Amino acid sequence: MDITITEEQTNALLAHLNGIYAIVGYAQGKAQSYDARREQIKIINIEELRKQEQATQEGNALTTPQEGQMKIFIPGVSMNSKPRKDGRFQGYVIRNGEKRYFYANEKDALEEKIRRYLLEVDSSTKKTEQQKKFPKFGEYVEKWLRLYKAPNLKPTSMESIRNTVRAALKRFSQKRITSITSDDLQEMLLEDVNGGNMRKRCLVTLNQIFKKAYNQGVIKRNPCDAVELAAYKSKKKTALTLSEQETFLSETTETKYSLLYRFTLATGLRVGEALALLKSDIDFEKHTVTVSKNVVFVNGERIDQACPKTDAANRTVPIPDPLCAEIKKLEGELIFPFTYNSVRIATEKTAKELKIKVSMHILRHTYATRLEEAGIPPKIKQYLMGHASLRMTQDVYTDTQNEYVNSVSDQIRAIFTPKTP
Repeated sequence: MDITITEEQTNALLAHLNGIYAIVGYAQGKAQSYDARREQIKIINIEELRKQEQATQEGNALTTPQEGQMKIFIPGVSMNSKPRKDGRFQGYVIRNGEKRYFYANEKDALEEKIRRYLLEVDSSTKKTEQQKKFPKFGEYVEKWLRLYKAPNLKPTSMESIRNTVRAALKRFSQKRITSITSDDLQEMLLEDVNGGNMRKRCLVTLNQIFKKAYNQGVIKRNPCDAVELAAYKSKKKTALTLSEQETFLSETTETKYSLLYRFTLATGLRVGEALALLKSDIDFEKHTVTVSKNVVFVNGERIDQACPKTDAANRTVPIPDPLCAEIKKLEGELIFPFTYNSVRIATEKTAKELKIKVSMHILRHTYATRLEEAGIPPKIKQYLMGHASLRMTQDVYTDTQNEYVNSVSDQIRAIFTPKTP
């Protein structure tokens, strides 16, 4: 069937086709790469422009009439081959999804404008990419704590980690993690961190941080590998002698912490374990206490934890009958309604007055020593102390007091004295 198309319909159809071509040409321009390099922009010059003009067919079907006059030399960059009606040359640059036009009276001037813009944009892009790839030390530490530590550690452990790297954060927080050297860490540890034990702990934590950054490809080497610190030997904890123990208990009888002191000396519980105790944890018939929880104080806030320090800390410990009877008479469910800080301050004050080195931890240490002096088997001591390893019980928490040795000296001598016929 013959179809007659008028000239008006033909023009309308061509107009629609031009619109479609314009959309396709714009989409094609959007798909071009946005990463122009400095050396690539150097190929834009007048002679090349003329060569491109001769080699290009007129009326490209994928561009609008205006864009048909523009010659693309590098991805995302175009320049007019001819001046506009107003005599100016036009060009555009597509970067980061945006199209920006440039105008100049001369082609050289237009090239220079585009070149400067590309250098500026590419430099800014590289800087942004570098910031994402090479974060500041403070930013990386916070991310490391949030992703790898917080889900697995208790609040007290998190607070301890923050304390160990406080000096490093103060010095390097705004510094790129890639720019921190071994010398930087060495100087920080020697100048900003006091005490051999704290230096050791700080280095251990920093090594974990930088090792993670190395494994993720953020840094090329771990600066902690070249740091050198003097070997630190922990100070041996000293328990109270029998006479010091008696003096301490006697002088604190009238204080509100008396029961806590006597309870700790008789059970060896950690201060957090003792402060978490409820009457329901005491078996008043068997005279025992079941340790199954702990309490910590972070920034003055009490945090009750469902489990003690380690799995081995879950245990049942015997209590002397008089203490058990005294606890039974207490009002309220919480046995020791104190904060850790109030107990620490009171104990330090008493220690200063009596000139005795004593703390809640030393009271626990004294319990272990009394067990040793009584001949309690090592594995039983380990259980009562709630230690995961016997080595901790034997090497750290047990003393053989001179006072005790003197009291059994005659017995020891008798063992090795030859019998007379």
